[in-house]
Amino acid sequence: MLKNSSLIIEVRPGDSLEIHGGIVTVELVHKSGQLARLRVTAPREVQIKKVSAKHEDAVPSMADLQPS
Repeated sequence: MLKNSSLIIEVRPGDSLEIHGGIVTVELVHKSGQLARLRVTAPREVQIKKVSAKHEDAVPSMADLQPS
């Protein structure tokens, strides 16, 4: 069984991450609030899938708050 590793990296729009020797790249295209637009470039045989997080501990947006 392979062991996983992790790395936390801060990036700015236009910055890219190269993965697996540059075979896969992830570029931060645009950032607005809590959303980021990423461009993932990989060979067609590499499966790319978005997995949504459960946002139980997320800070609510001011737009989501109901007046009391």
